[in-house]
Amino acid sequence: MKTKLLLLLASFLWTGIAWGQSQQVNGKVLSSIDNEPIIGASVVVKGTSEGTITDLDGTFQIMVDADATLVISYIGYVKQEIPLNGKTSLSVILKEDTEMLDDVIVIGYGSMKKSDLSGSVASVDRESFMKKNPINVAQGLQGAAAGVIVTGTSGKPGAVPTVRVRGVATINGTADPLYVVDGVQVGTDVSYLNPSDIESMEVLKDASATAIYGSAGANGVIMITTKQGSKGRTQLDISANWGIQQAANSLDVLDADGFSQALRIARSADGGTPSGKIFNAEYDGRRKSIDWQDEMSRIALTQQYNISASGGNENTQSLISVSYLDQDGVVVNSNYERITARANVTHKIKDFITMGGDVNYVHERSYGTDGMSVSTSGLTSTNLRYAAALVPTMDYIDDATGAYVSPNIVNPDGTFGTYPQGAAGSQEHINKDNVYALQQQIGSYTRVNRVRANAYLDIKLFKGLSFRTIGSYSHYARDYGEYGIPHVRYNQVNGEWKELRGVGNTEDRDVFILNPAESTNMSLESYFTYHWNNDNHDLTLMAGNTVSKGFGSHTYVRAYDFPTDNIRDISLTNDQTSRWADGGLDLETRAISYYGRATYNLKGRYIFTATVRYDGSSNFGTGKRWDTFPSAAVAWRISEEAFLKNNPVITNLKLRAGWGQTGNSGGPTNLAILQLSTTPTYLFNTPGGASGTYTVGNGMAATNAIDSDLHWETNEQFNVGIDLGLFKGLNITMDYFVRTAKDLLIERSLRPSSGYTSVYTNYGKIRNNGFEFTVDYKKYVNRDFSFGVTLTGSTLKNKIVKMGADMTGQGETVGTDMGWENSSICREGYAVGSYYGYVVDGIFTNRSDIDALNAQAQANGYDAYQYTGTDVGDYKYRDLNGDGHIDASDMTILGNGFPKLNYGLNLSAQYKNFDFSIYFYGVLGSDILSYSAMTLSTMYNSDGAINNILKDRFANAWSEANPHGTETRLTYMDPNWNRRVSSAWVKSGDFLKINNLQIGYNVPEKILRHAKIDAARVYFSIQNLCTISGYNKYGDPEVGSTENLLYNGLDVGRYPYPRIYTLGLNVKF
Repeated sequence: MKTKLLLLLASFLWTGIAWGQSQQVNGKVLSSIDNEPIIGASVVVKGTSEGTITDLDGTFQIMVDADATLVISYIGYVKQEIPLNGKTSLSVILKEDTEMLDDVIVIGYGSMKKSDLSGSVASVDRESFMKKNPINVAQGLQGAAAGVIVTGTSGKPGAVPTVRVRGVATINGTADPLYVVDGVQVGTDVSYLNPSDIESMEVLKDASATAIYGSAGANGVIMITTKQGSKGRTQLDISANWGIQQAANSLDVLDADGFSQALRIARSADGGTPSGKIFNAEYDGRRKSIDWQDEMSRIALTQQYNISASGGNENTQSLISVSYLDQDGVVVNSNYERITARANVTHKIKDFITMGGDVNYVHERSYGTDGMSVSTSGLTSTNLRYAAALVPTMDYIDDATGAYVSPNIVNPDGTFGTYPQGAAGSQEHINKDNVYALQQQIGSYTRVNRVRANAYLDIKLFKGLSFRTIGSYSHYARDYGEYGIPHVRYNQVNGEWKELRGVGNTEDRDVFILNPAESTNMSLESYFTYHWNNDNHDLTLMAGNTVSKGFGSHTYVRAYDFPTDNIRDISLTNDQTSRWADGGLDLETRAISYYGRATYNLKGRYIFTATVRYDGSSNFGTGKRWDTFPSAAVAWRISEEAFLKNNPVITNLKLRAGWGQTGNSGGPTNLAILQLSTTPTYLFNTPGGASGTYTVGNGMAATNAIDSDLHWETNEQFNVGIDLGLFKGLNITMDYFVRTAKDLLIERSLRPSSGYTSVYTNYGKIRNNGFEFTVDYKKYVNRDFSFGVTLTGSTLKNKIVKMGADMTGQGETVGTDMGWENSSICREGYAVGSYYGYVVDGIFTNRSDIDALNAQAQANGYDAYQYTGTDVGDYKYRDLNGDGHIDASDMTILGNGFPKLNYGLNLSAQYKNFDFSIYFYGVLGSDILSYSAMTLSTMYNSDGAINNILKDRFANAWSEANPHGTETRLTYMDPNWNRRVSSAWVKSGDFLKINNLQIGYNVPEKILRHAKIDAARVYFSIQNLCTISGYNKYGDPEVGSTENLLYNGLDVGRYPYPRIYTLGLNVKF
């Protein structure tokens, strides 16, 4: 019996040994460049951490199972996976990645080899993208592709920069690009997507590439492919980073004594003295000086965690990922928090049927981060410039008791002190409030929840023909709430605490506000693709259809005066008359499109692409809802011609040319439809009645003029380009484009006799033209050291070719009583949103010049050349119309916010297990219209408060003692309106930023093997390391634009950009 058991056990053991028997595999790895051995190439058994490296002869030996798959890789070469299938000897040739023209690039409704592209398409390097530690897609895109201009608008936590592809070609609407994620159009906002979930990204820039998306692609298209599950064992990726943030710069303004001295000079210039006794010289050295920038900022922490798991078998692959971001702001009591979750699955039902789906969820919460706007409503305590310009002391002499009062920012019991309160004008800093207290007592928050889901079905109908349909659903819900408590402050006067209520002229009662909004979008896209090829011909045809629908709602409710401060129910207000509500359903939008594309490749050298899209929109009236947008492109791969093929110097040469049209339907609107109202009344004379006796009757009347021919804007673009590869390491791409937008959708003024003020119509033309280039060089010096250089650049000229009457500012103003109304203009021959104001011809340095000009003005019937209060040390403005008097007719174009050159430079290097990268970007030929420079240079009562000024401004102010001063005299009343918008406030915005520096270390495999870890990397990075610019004294020169396209380049100050020191860890299991 024992013998039988032993024999049975032996047989089992032998079976197991035979089943898992290993074999020795011998191989050699060579380079495709020179057929020389590659030393140190990695040879790993797929799905395990077992492996080896090649020796000095490029050879290797490894013991593996007969059915194993080897993964062979080396820096700078394309990784290969080789199934052994029992083979014991291998010869492997690795291809250099700079030669990989067969890389697959994602385009609209499909993909194609990079070598077959005929349009202008830029691929974003994912490794460089992720090394910027982006918290959203737009941050990672900065400098990633020529022609894609990414500029920050705010440094607040979670801020999303502005993205522009080849300029601005509209006035009414958005200039943001379309994002397409995994084949689904998701609109112009992709902030819901965690950058760690991105696998690849392409930017479609010219119309031959974007026209397939019709109106949606008018401003460029950014294609994003997310990570998917893969066959094989489950892989777990974990990453985490922790950061310390600080404000990157501060403004050098006067302290309390310096401010007091400046105020005395300014008041003296106006023939008076400070109304606030605290600013008299007798109190110099006694005032408590406050650095509001320091008080409002802090060292802030940020942390981010990502975890994903993926895997699958032959039929089903899946991935799930979760991330958490918590970013405190460098301004006190501000924060942004985000949770994202994503899951996708792909399942092969049959050999010819595959289906899959993707679900994304994001939750965002933020508070205390407001502070970027072009209007005074945005000048909050989180605005760096606003904080810097505050009076640097809250000290005052009490009017009632004559006591010296020195309020605390924070009192010992946690309450807050404040500026003096009382009759307006009694002191220069009267009725202002403690901005630190305002920020700490913020009772508002914003919560956003988004769900996006899509499902697709792929069917291979027969050889070459396939069908795909993909449906998507997205829901956006924003919840804004605010509970504002009365501004109650406490100052100690003569040893007693004095309660001050309604500080800052606010209501002395609490307020509760709710402002929720939600929107839903649904779409269905279905298309057929046919592919046929032989040795000389390659043809791909695609045709499809898209339908979409969007709707939403919004609500605003408010009430004052609640019994306690923890009540969050509008109905429980003590003052039922304060209840107020507004809201409604948003305008429903619908769109339907038909599209098609044909791509033909002859002998791998001559490439032809044509697309057409037929778009329909509910924004227009019957008969005008549909329009056609075609495109065509050709390419010639000269390097594949016999006379150039295998040339050792020119490894790739392709010429491209393309033309196409896209459209713009503007924002959701009902302005194509006549609107009637019953508000008008008609007066009828009473029969037999006395004169002037009328009967009032109701009626109906049109409330707006309509253009019955209202139709699509058209964007037309022409592009020529060249792709050049040299010496198997240097790659150059250059493009020149002309982008013209015509039939602009604008509000055009009407004669008053029409009975209306304006009509929404098609009129005007805008042209953008520019040159783009990318130079990329990679060098693999030896097995231990490699480096890379990537330089991108783009020029842009924006011009309104046809406009008719000027369009100024669209009613928005900056400041109050500042002379900055309509500081932006659209005028034929100039850029969109050009700066509009007066030209400064220096500073008056003697009285006789002023008197002579005034005498001439009076002879022409005017009171004065400028103002009767103009004095020596004031700006002299240029009389452009020659009438001897300065008024609005002397305003002119002062510049615009479009830089002449945007550029980026990325340097990278790797030595053994260490890697290093540094990224620069900047602009040249940039002008900034600086409201910040004005407010930091004038003591006039702007933004509702007297301003502190820069030390540099004070030192260079003109005075009799400083006759060579380069700045105007100090004055409190500013009778010459030196503050008005003028060329004095147009500053050079050129800058160079060291945006990101990172050092990383890949932990050796031999260390990780014991912990059963496949790979691990640690890194340290610094973001926003340095900014070199002459504009720094006024703030950060990276100004960007707001949602209003007419205010590009206007700097009103913003939430400060942080410098971030980050330690990160990436681990793979």
